[in-house]
Amino acid sequence: MTIPFKNHRAPRLLALAGAVAMALAAGCSNDDSTDSNSNNSAKPGETAAKYQAEISRTSFGVPHIKANDEGSLAYGVAYAYSQDNVCLLADEFTTVSGERSKHFGPTATRQTSDIPNLQTDFFYRVINDDEAVKTAWNAHSAPMKAMIEGYVAGYNDYLEKTGMNKLPAACKNGSWVRKVSEQDMIKLLRRYAAEASSGQFIAAIVGATPPGQNGLLPAVPPKAGMHPMDPDYWVAMRERTGSNAVALGKDATDNGQGMLLGTPHFPWRGALRFYQLHLTIPGKLDAMGAALGGMPMVNIGFNQNLAWSHTVNNSAHFTVHMTPLDPSDPTKYLVDGKPQAMIRKTVNVEVKGADGVLSTQSRTFYSTQYGPLVVIPGQLDWNAGMAFSLNDANLGNHRLLEQWYGMNTAHNMDEFKASIERTVGLPWVNTLAVDKEGAALFTDVTVVPHVTKAMQDACVPAPFKPLAARGLFVLNGATSACAPATDINAPQAGIFAGASLPRLLRSDYVQNSNDSAWLSNPLAPITGFPDIVSVDNVEQFGRTRLGITQVQKRLAGTDGLAGRKMTVAQLQALALGNRVYYADQIMDDVLALCRDAQAGSGDITTACARLNQWDRTVNLDSNIGYLYFTGLWERILRVPGMWAVPFNPADPVNTPRGLNLANPAIANTVRQALAAAAQDVAKLGVSQDTRWGDVQLATRGTRRIPIHGGKGTDGVYNAIGTVPSGDGKLEVIYGTSYIQTVSFNKDGPQVQAMLAYSQSTDPASQHFADQTERFSKKEWITQPYTEAQIKADPAFSTMTVTRKADGKPASKP
Repeated sequence: MTIPFKNHRAPRLLALAGAVAMALAAGCSNDDSTDSNSNNSAKPGETAAKYQAEISRTSFGVPHIKANDEGSLAYGVAYAYSQDNVCLLADEFTTVSGERSKHFGPTATRQTSDIPNLQTDFFYRVINDDEAVKTAWNAHSAPMKAMIEGYVAGYNDYLEKTGMNKLPAACKNGSWVRKVSEQDMIKLLRRYAAEASSGQFIAAIVGATPPGQNGLLPAVPPKAGMHPMDPDYWVAMRERTGSNAVALGKDATDNGQGMLLGTPHFPWRGALRFYQLHLTIPGKLDAMGAALGGMPMVNIGFNQNLAWSHTVNNSAHFTVHMTPLDPSDPTKYLVDGKPQAMIRKTVNVEVKGADGVLSTQSRTFYSTQYGPLVVIPGQLDWNAGMAFSLNDANLGNHRLLEQWYGMNTAHNMDEFKASIERTVGLPWVNTLAVDKEGAALFTDVTVVPHVTKAMQDACVPAPFKPLAARGLFVLNGATSACAPATDINAPQAGIFAGASLPRLLRSDYVQNSNDSAWLSNPLAPITGFPDIVSVDNVEQFGRTRLGITQVQKRLAGTDGLAGRKMTVAQLQALALGNRVYYADQIMDDVLALCRDAQAGSGDITTACARLNQWDRTVNLDSNIGYLYFTGLWERILRVPGMWAVPFNPADPVNTPRGLNLANPAIANTVRQALAAAAQDVAKLGVSQDTRWGDVQLATRGTRRIPIHGGKGTDGVYNAIGTVPSGDGKLEVIYGTSYIQTVSFNKDGPQVQAMLAYSQSTDPASQHFADQTERFSKKEWITQPYTEAQIKADPAFSTMTVTRKADGKPASKP
């Protein structure tokens, strides 16, 4: 059944007055002042503490951080995170400050990117210029400023107390490791906000030069699927940073209370790695889960009354604007028939030469009133008559911390939902949540440019309408009427208000696996939204169909198990069962074709033999039939006319299915794809009698840990992405990361979770691989949450970290 919504929108004038009052109360602060909100009083003769936090550690290195105020809590988070991942965080501060070329040279790339440092540096210098950073800082409330200041102090104090020569090997005495400022933290937050918008247009922004001038990119047409104006690009991005989540309400669980599964699929390297932590301000906040580096808040997790997870959403967070140019000057554009000069910004980047000598490279960037110019050769060109600019709505989103703070501190589902709708601070993720009473919530409330259906019809030029139908918007920039509209109920100009975006509250279930809001629950389809928000009646991902199918069968009692309600163990089996959904849809037909194989169709004998023996899973003991399947599937998944039963919007969970082998051309295409897949396996050098767990690995020092799971595009719920390691093995680089199940009973939240890649990036740490070993064995870890559980943990230890009012760090065990 659907539970009606209540209206929680606070009067805007009261909210504004409250914000002004908080800002006036905050006044000015510096590292030498005493935090007026702090209870860290000094004993007679001692210097008062500005920040003080207790960091207790339990098994697997999970920190439980307790403090009396927001600044001290963030101080403790930064200190604990630095103990485990200081090199990773230092590297990210270098990136968002545009200083990679200064230390690593202009042509090198990051571990997680193929974009050269010089392009990355120019991009971050553009989006994180002084004015943008100042504006963002001023937009934060006093408590959030306190958290930013506290995090900066915690990170800097860790560096000072540890010493540069005692840091982990990856950054020991690194010239790029330095103390940071509040401005650096703002730059990092902006980097996270822009991940699914400007962050995917780095090459297009840096490569935008006036006609006749050479840019930093070669002017060659992009390959299909390799640029952000191709919808398939975003499908691939959601696979790299996508997720699954299922929220079960009281009508679907064995004990009649809420139950949640969250399985985000994020990179195993770089800043988007999650970190487990537990945050407590007595009487105000008590949340546990995982957060991205630099975040002093739990992003995915639970508190005493609620649990939530996120999935990368399907909405667009930017618009592209096509503007005609003044025929006499390609740096002047026309809006409403009036010429306007583009804004010019010259950016300087320090560059380390091959001889180690620093020099400065300069680059002039151009913007219209909509945003920076972008160039994608052959798709979005800047020529004498036309140019394109990018409006990134999330660069105006300064509410990330405020949003997660509201979620972390919510006492019930009403407060939780109201916080999301009021703040609209989530940049690019859906939210799925449950409470202990058994309500299940889905929201697709994020920062989305305000482009209505009427605007879509009137403002999208004809050549770009097919893109708009898939959620990518190029608008007519020649008229101001086609700029994203302003909603007086939204916290930011040019975006939708939270109350006008998709959400659904149920007592049975909601789910999402990176598809649109449409089929969050097939019994209550979410329809009628602009395509920029949510696209209806389109084919769903295999992971979506798998999740819905398994939940439906469980609740109908048709999955072969007892009863018709979900248990935690059954939910965990859904998460890590490792079924390959699309194998179930086509393998019977593939094997029939194998039995009927014709001469001259390529060498498919070995492929057919392995597929015939394959159990259609990607568990450690499965044979390598999966390698042949995935090679086949990636070659046929977009072949027109492939399906025997095409997609039917009236039956979106069960269609499409089956191969159209009655068509000789399709049958031949499948044979050729099988032969090509066999060649791929041969090139990889995999032994035919090996197991999947001998092929897909996570390297931790000298250990090579077998990892189950497979590609999300193959319909594997436990999505794992790899790259060849050159020795017949596949190295995991992204996929299932922080995975949790949360249920509730009379004793509060009951949580089992794993951080698939472990807490620390330091090979010398005892927590560099311990959870990876547990993930490999599917051994879920019970999370200690209450004070008694934490102190009873066999690995319990505790320390207090302090910064005194005189600015000096101190710590004690």
